[in-house]
Amino acid sequence: MLQIRAFKNHPAPRCGIDMLIEDITNNSYSLAEPIIMKEIDSDAAYSPLEPTLNLSILSAQKLMDDLWDCGLRPSEGSGSAGQLAATQKHLADMRQLVFAKHKIIGEQK
Repeated sequence: MLQIRAFKNHPAPRCGIDMLIEDITNNSYSLAEPIIMKEIDSDAAYSPLEPTLNLSILSAQKLMDDLWDCGLRPSEGSGSAGQLAATQKHLADMRQLVFAKHKIIGEQK
C-alpha cells in the first residue's frame, strides 16, 4: 500500500513529504528517494501524460489530513462542513445566552 505522509519540517517553515510502500505479504517497506525532474519539449507539456503517481482515496485523505495538521488550509472556499457546523452551534449557544440575560422572548433556535 502506497502511503504519502506530510510533516512539519522544523525549524524551517517547510512541510516534508515521505512516500512509503508497505508490503504486508513480505513484511517489508520501500521509501521513495527524491524525485528527479526530466525536461520535456513544450508540445509534450500540454498533451495527456501519465501521472507521477496515483493515490487511493484513503491515501489521498491521509495526505490531506497530514497537510491540515501541518497548518495548511485551502486558499479558497468557505471551510469544511465541520467548521461550519461548529460555528453555527456556537452562534446558537450565544443567542441563547444573550436572550436569557436580556429576558428577550422570541425565536431561540
